[in-house]
Amino acid sequence: MFKNYMTTAIRNLLRHKQYTLINIFGLAVGLAACMLILLYVNFELSYDRWIPENDRVVRLGTNFFNDAGEPNGQSEVVPPVTAPLFGEQLDEIELFTRFLHNDVAIAVDGRAFEQQITASDPGVFELMGIKLLAGDPATALSDPESLILSKSDAERIFGTTDILGRVVKVDGQHNMKITGVMPDWPAASDIQVKALAPMGSPMLSHMPWLQTEWGSFWGPTYARLKEGVTLDQLAASMNALARRIGPSRRFQEQIDKGLTPTYVFYAEPAVEAHLKGADFDPGRGSMATLISAGVVAFLILVIAAINVSNLGAMLALKRVREVAVRKALGAEGHHLMLQVLVESISLTLLSMLIGVVFAEVLLPTFSELMNRPLNSSLIYSPGIMAALVLGALFVGVLSGLYPALVAMRFRPVDYLNGIKPQLGNRFRNILIVLQFAATIALLATCLVVFLQARYAAHRDSGFDSAQLVEISGIERPVVLERQQAFRDALARIPGVEAVAASHGMPGHDYNNQNGLTRSDGKMVVVRRFAVSEDLLPMLGVEPIAGRLFDKNRPADAITAPDRGASGAIIINDLALKELEFATAEEAIGQEVTTWGDFRSEIIGVVPNLRTRSAKAEASPTYYWIGPHEYRHIVLRVSRADMASTLDKVDQAWREFFPDLPVRRQFVDDAFAKYYDTERRQGWLLLFSASVMTVIAVMGLYGLAGLATERRAKEIGIRKVLGAKSRNIVKLLLWQFSLPVLLANVIAWPLAWWGLSRWLESFIDRIGLTPWPFLAAGLLVLGVAWATIIGHTLRVARGSPIKALRYE
Repeated sequence: MFKNYMTTAIRNLLRHKQYTLINIFGLAVGLAACMLILLYVNFELSYDRWIPENDRVVRLGTNFFNDAGEPNGQSEVVPPVTAPLFGEQLDEIELFTRFLHNDVAIAVDGRAFEQQITASDPGVFELMGIKLLAGDPATALSDPESLILSKSDAERIFGTTDILGRVVKVDGQHNMKITGVMPDWPAASDIQVKALAPMGSPMLSHMPWLQTEWGSFWGPTYARLKEGVTLDQLAASMNALARRIGPSRRFQEQIDKGLTPTYVFYAEPAVEAHLKGADFDPGRGSMATLISAGVVAFLILVIAAINVSNLGAMLALKRVREVAVRKALGAEGHHLMLQVLVESISLTLLSMLIGVVFAEVLLPTFSELMNRPLNSSLIYSPGIMAALVLGALFVGVLSGLYPALVAMRFRPVDYLNGIKPQLGNRFRNILIVLQFAATIALLATCLVVFLQARYAAHRDSGFDSAQLVEISGIERPVVLERQQAFRDALARIPGVEAVAASHGMPGHDYNNQNGLTRSDGKMVVVRRFAVSEDLLPMLGVEPIAGRLFDKNRPADAITAPDRGASGAIIINDLALKELEFATAEEAIGQEVTTWGDFRSEIIGVVPNLRTRSAKAEASPTYYWIGPHEYRHIVLRVSRADMASTLDKVDQAWREFFPDLPVRRQFVDDAFAKYYDTERRQGWLLLFSASVMTVIAVMGLYGLAGLATERRAKEIGIRKVLGAKSRNIVKLLLWQFSLPVLLANVIAWPLAWWGLSRWLESFIDRIGLTPWPFLAAGLLVLGVAWATIIGHTLRVARGSPIKALRYE
């Protein structure tokens, strides 16, 4: 019996080659898209799951509160000084390690290489499950000058991994000895470690406060909890210890006032951190994105199944003679149902095999678009292959069930009486409408995501970022001590219009904070931002009140070590409000104090400058002249002969710092990197929308072909009675346009609601307008028209004699 079913199935599929190919190709494309999207989802969910005993591994973070005890932000790190205190004094912690990333330059045999080195604790090997390829983990980080390189970086720098004992010069100052080679860090991790050094490494010697100050936040801290310890228990113990030994002004004094301490520490599972990361971190994912991706994959599969189902139902109506004969000869309804299901399942299994091939071919391009190193090996694992086969069987049954019911319900007497079956027309039209509604909603979403990413990248940042170039790495002592001379050399280069120095720029999110105390005792914690006198004028910033820094006024630049302020400071509009000055003019000339009662005069108030993502709110900030905190040199270059100007900038760097590679980028490019996540979402949606459009159009093409074939006699009669080709095209065009128009009515409100909620996550966002929705609807309608017109013109131009003849 099964052999007979298979033989008949193959014959039927070959009899209708065009529609079989449409079904196979559409379903294969849909299955391939699902596989690719699910590979992406699986990769995002795998972050940090490679860590041994990851169910007990946590990442420590901090909630900030202002002096009034109100929430004032969150950080996914804790002060590095706290990690050993927590690790050594809390019974809840079994192991801990810090990761302090530092970009340095390594010089070897007269060649210089950019290298990221991560200072960490000895527990890193056991906690993260690192097994060295060379070297002894027990002693590899015991010497302050130790250095462990990853396999890839060892081969990049030395050409081999046999490098134990080799000595390199770091930042042109410190010699470090290679004591180990480790495997490349897993890609599914928010911390990418290229090299390891001990916490006492000389590369951190220019930042002594890093491991002593409770106000310094840098680098994630991971810990493994003891069995049975909960996150709440750990958080309670950390905060209790901090209240006992932390700075009293940040903890106990706040508590004595009945307020929340300035810092409240928390812990979250390491495996969940990737999807709960800061919105402005371009490397992070989000659970909302993954849920959306899963829904899109499901929709693609449903649309592909709808195609197979609709075409199957239409083909079943073409087999009325066969069904009538079978039933007249005694075939039962369930036999006919099984016949159709066997055909559908055979088609789906074949589509699955072709879909796997499509997925392999498209995977490199998809991986590049999503900026993730996806691997197809997951597809071939026994569990996934079994799931694919079961999924194909399910889709085959689901898509074949409707045509099978149509075939089973058809009555032979209707055929003998010349009655054409009209089974399931309404249901089929509903499926077509839903199919196009999903496609239109996804296209509209895709357009809005790209528009928001473009708007955010080009929004008004409060300063002119055009032709701005930043050179980073200035905090290195060998550079910092010569930064003024280097800036003077850059200013002499033709094409360089202005040069300045700064602590932070877009793409480098530093959050150094300081307390400002008014003369009446009012104190607020705000962000401090060190700049040279030239920066604000170069950015085109105009003061709201007062003036900017002036090189001709030496008192502006007076400062003292570890005070975080200069004789003159400039505050932004948000800081003005935090300090509770009634007007900007009132703040001018007011004296405030910082650490150690260092006194500063407010000389100006400026607008809020945006150097972070559009998802991050601007911070209350004061600007000061602090050369020892400069991290970037910023220059504005002329558009004329820009390439030559940048070459001369690089040449000047090499003359000053021959052992250090130059790191420069355009400020606009740095802004654009903030929206990598949105761009990934946009490409994912565009990819999905394209797949859904292709599948829907292919289905429409098949349905239009079958519909025009069924109405061939009607069209022939109309032509005999004088109808023109354009009249027939209009007739059929309206029939298939109506589902698309109805689909718009369903898609637009749903997409509008979802996009409104998504846009709420941005501080700076576009306003929703009808244009993306109209564009998506018109695009789908245009593609549908092009598909239908091709079919109808062919039929309309045909000879009516062929359509009207009998047999």
